[in-house]
Amino acid sequence: MAFTGFSTDKLVGLPPELFSEVLPAITLPSELKVTLHIFYRMSQQRGTPRRLSWDEMMNDRALKRSLRSVSKLRPLEDMLAEGLDAAVRRTTLLHLPLASDGRVVNWYLVHTPANRAWVDTIRLARGALEPLQLTASERQSLLKLYEENIGLVTPMVVDELREAEERYPATWIEAAMREAVRANARSWRYVAKVLERWATNGRQDAPHRADRPIDIEKYTNGQYDGLFRRGSDDSDL
Repeated sequence: MAFTGFSTDKLVGLPPELFSEVLPAITLPSELKVTLHIFYRMSQQRGTPRRLSWDEMMNDRALKRSLRSVSKLRPLEDMLAEGLDAAVRRTTLLHLPLASDGRVVNWYLVHTPANRAWVDTIRLARGALEPLQLTASERQSLLKLYEENIGLVTPMVVDELREAEERYPATWIEAAMREAVRANARSWRYVAKVLERWATNGRQDAPHRADRPIDIEKYTNGQYDGLFRRGSDDSDL
């Protein structure tokens, strides 16, 4: 169906650098669509700072329809993550993971001086998690650590690890794996629970944990009961 024209003469204002520096350098369709859509969504917001969360974008019908036109075979989550990751690496967008209500919320903002200052202030005040930029060798190192100490690296584990890489520092992931080994709780679900707990409560005592015995019963009973299975079998993931 042919486009019938715009409904108004009021156009969305965009910074000139978007056209002179950013758009000419973009080659990924997912990055292009995500970048333009975020600028549009920001133009509709009021107040400061203008920002969007991962969950908001995953539930955005227009963005999902736009990404689906890139590929009908690839998962939407993969294309959104690809586009956001590329925009963050280009520093078009700022990424701020924050612990909130027992989970990590990933916020994205357009890279402006005011937003940069706000992000730096929040990180300093709340201890926000730094966005992770892993090299291929670092990712392989984490996969090898998992395989040698936790269990078989299945496609689902790879996906879970990739999601964790977007939310937590590499040192946290490695430390959480080692804690799972020490607690004899060898499953990804236990590792993920440790990461969530650290994101919520902080890791102030982390440098001293190696010198302390792990209270295994604390994590294998009560609210954490059933989150993992003892032993190296991870087939239920």
